[in-house]
Amino acid sequence: MIQVDKRICPHNHICPLIKVCPAGAVSQDPEGFPVIDYSLCIECGKCVRKCPMQAMRKV
Repeated sequence: MIQVDKRICPHNHICPLIKVCPAGAVSQDPEGFPVIDYSLCIECGKCVRKCPMQAMRKV
């Protein structure tokens, strides 16, 4: 399972991981934080590797 560390994520921009996710599982909530749709997530880890702030973690 991949989770967002909201303490690290700046959430003040359009999340670049939306375009990175091959399954279309990443979106943003009204506050700007990335949200993972676990029904779509294939746990490939691209978002974890590509997050510029390292706010995505595989747990």
